[in-house]
Amino acid sequence: MFTPLIRFTLLILCTIVGIIAALSGWHYLIIVAALLSLGLLWGYYNVGTVYLALHKMRKGRYEEANQILDLTRKPEKLRKTRRAYYYYIKAYVAREKDDFNTAKDFFNLALKDGLKAEHDQAVALLALADIALIQGDKKEARTYLDRMRGLKVQPQLMPQIRQMQEYLGDIFV
Repeated sequence: MFTPLIRFTLLILCTIVGIIAALSGWHYLIIVAALLSLGLLWGYYNVGTVYLALHKMRKGRYEEANQILDLTRKPEKLRKTRRAYYYYIKAYVAREKDDFNTAKDFFNLALKDGLKAEHDQAVALLALADIALIQGDKKEARTYLDRMRGLKVQPQLMPQIRQMQEYLGDIFV
């Protein structure tokens, strides 16, 4: 959960510690500094800033989450599940800005890349159903609701699902 600036600072610190350890003959410290450096680099390229951005998004701080995500330079290189959450957060930010086409594209990418939690899948599908309704496509909205069947959702999402079902005239849970 580090920003790139913090990762870079820690990387420099590990390098300095490694150099001092090499000059002092502390071989174990060189190994520790090298492993920490590799861990920081691996984290940047495989995880990016997604965890930190997801934390901000869940607190309702969408713009901060978007700014943090923008620090990830190559999202296509993230691990598949992290990339899914990258798109999930981008979709939420776009939806908050009423950019429904972009939000729809990002939610679909997130679902395609495999959101890990069933609740997050349900939230994405519900958001897609909502976007379809806003765009006047009830059939597509029903399709998204049908895809939600069998997913485990947290109780706080149920009122929104029922409201969507009532609006569409569907009754299932």
